[in-house]
Amino acid sequence: MHVNLAETIVIKDGNLFLLALRDSRLPAEPAPLGLFHRDCRHLSTHELRLSGELPLLLQASDALGDRARHELTNPVLPLAGGRELPPQSLSVRVERAVAGGRRLQERIELTSHHFEAVQLELELRLAADFAPMLALRGLVAAEHEPVEPTLDGTRLVFGARGRDGIDRSTAVTLSREPDAADGGLLRFALDIPAGGRAELALEAAVAENGVAAGATGTRPRPSRRRTAITTDDELFNRVLARSLGDLELLHSEVDGHSYYAAGLPWFATLFGRDSLITATETLSFVPGIAEDTIRALGSMLGSRDDAARDEQPGKVLHELRVGELANIGATPFARYYGSVDATPLWLCLLCDHADWAGSLELFRELRAQVDAALGWIEREQDADGLLSYECRAPGGLVNQGWKDSRDGVPDADGRPLATPVALVEVQGYVMRALRRVARLLEMDGDAVRASELRERAERTGRGLERMWLDDVGCYAVGLDGDGRAGSALASNQGHLLWAGVVSESHAARMRDVLMDERMFSGWGIRTLATGHPGYNPVGYHTGSVWPHDTAMIAHGLRRYGHDEDFTHIFEALLEAASQFNDYRLPELFAGYPRAPEESPVPYPVACAPQAWAAGAIPYLLKWGLGLRPDGLEGRLRIVRPSLPRWLERVVVSGLNVCGSEVDLHFERAGSHVTLTDARIRGDVEVVLEIAGTKRPAGDL
Repeated sequence: MHVNLAETIVIKDGNLFLLALRDSRLPAEPAPLGLFHRDCRHLSTHELRLSGELPLLLQASDALGDRARHELTNPVLPLAGGRELPPQSLSVRVERAVAGGRRLQERIELTSHHFEAVQLELELRLAADFAPMLALRGLVAAEHEPVEPTLDGTRLVFGARGRDGIDRSTAVTLSREPDAADGGLLRFALDIPAGGRAELALEAAVAENGVAAGATGTRPRPSRRRTAITTDDELFNRVLARSLGDLELLHSEVDGHSYYAAGLPWFATLFGRDSLITATETLSFVPGIAEDTIRALGSMLGSRDDAARDEQPGKVLHELRVGELANIGATPFARYYGSVDATPLWLCLLCDHADWAGSLELFRELRAQVDAALGWIEREQDADGLLSYECRAPGGLVNQGWKDSRDGVPDADGRPLATPVALVEVQGYVMRALRRVARLLEMDGDAVRASELRERAERTGRGLERMWLDDVGCYAVGLDGDGRAGSALASNQGHLLWAGVVSESHAARMRDVLMDERMFSGWGIRTLATGHPGYNPVGYHTGSVWPHDTAMIAHGLRRYGHDEDFTHIFEALLEAASQFNDYRLPELFAGYPRAPEESPVPYPVACAPQAWAAGAIPYLLKWGLGLRPDGLEGRLRIVRPSLPRWLERVVVSGLNVCGSEVDLHFERAGSHVTLTDARIRGDVEVVLEIAGTKRPAGDL
């Protein structure tokens, strides 16, 4: 049984995270609650009872990311002598924090509001099963049961040797000895005076082979200096702060490299596509992680042809899993390459990074990996320049684009499009990657290779036109191996606008389809249009709304001059975020049409936080402000600022462009937004472009 993730809160630091119910509990049954480290559940049960009764939830918050506070109270409690403690006589506070990526710290505080002393029993039930996350997701057989702990005074230790020969342990240190214990069931007798307090503290430390998590030496973290953004709208500030806080929460490390984990709880690991798109969304404001993500994935490029992992030389990783199952080879996802789009997206991010950094240094450092990635694309393209996918790994992903569920790529009748499939958006990624790498090569003195890549991009563009459906005015989701077109009314085609690879006339007709009420729900762009045979408003990829998908499409519309549509979508996602708990955009939500006085409908098992959903609002803000870096030319362009109508002022401080820092002040003047002040520390030119005019910021 899986819990509704909307009823949970999560805290995280480094590679350690805790997912609990809002009332603080980790019940024994629902998955995937627990304390996790490196894809392993180190604490599976944590239940607090008072004289045998569960406390009642008043409020819970995980707004700080690495710590949570649960405010509880008591129901009617039996006392000695047949008496009862009335409800709400106790304030019960549970405070938790994860620290150093290695331990959970907890304090349980009871405050009595009763007029006389209260004697009661605090019962704490703890258990650990060391189950892998993939088993909790149901992807592999569950073969793990709770282990019997050992208690020595104030120290309770759970330990088990995995099938990979690694000893994993969770050591719980208590602030006082229990008065009675039965395995992981601990009892504490409390005598709380009238108006008095009682407290119990504990710390749970996780380890592998006796080495504490987070204790191994790694290179220092890269700078995560973040651009500061303030606005005059408190609601927008809260949504943005939640987004940036979630991104900080999802910051993780592998082999000393930083990246954004895809999402909690299911995907707390490195995902090529997800981590790359999130780094792209946040490159303007948190550039250090983008650079490290590029290096991390560059170091893991496929090196051999291994069908069991869908691995090929030069291919960028899709998913990295660690722990017991990975170590014994029980899952292809240990180091899995079943993604057709991660490779071109890696090249795109590398080029975007060069524009912000104003340097070819990283491109030159990774030139061998760039050539390998380009080689993989070239070898896998067909005669028309189209890049397709087909799963080779037993148990691997049938669909290998971003809609990777089995029904995520439908034909016109709603049936899954048969593989091999050439997805429409992937061709756009490829064209963008080839063109942008060509530019860097040309700047680095390799004009011949640059020309070759541009010719290959044009060939892909000609192949892409096989997917254009003129009678509908948009592109099909893709072609199967026989050239049969899939559904036309899917959101995938909107990513071609993001890539900037379609004609103005095609873009205008696509705009009409994407903003039609069949596709635009009022909260965002649906993954599949209403009225389609495969449409399901709560289908994972068949009618739901994904914030990152919507944000990329909005950016694409703005790229082609559809600023009003961009602003309309920006406002819709902001309003959606304001309706969710703690202003947090989840991985996805249902595609029901927006109705007056109604909120967006949650998807029950959506990751929250989820990286590319958290990156959606910062990404839209970047494009709303019109920030277009050209650091390789020593320039930052500000193009047609366009923001939600209720934003009157936005101040950006410490924006890093080609080693310089820029402060920007935007003000609304009627229906227009303009740059009113720019302060530059360094050697970069800031140019404002409005309605085709250009003028240096110094002329404002």
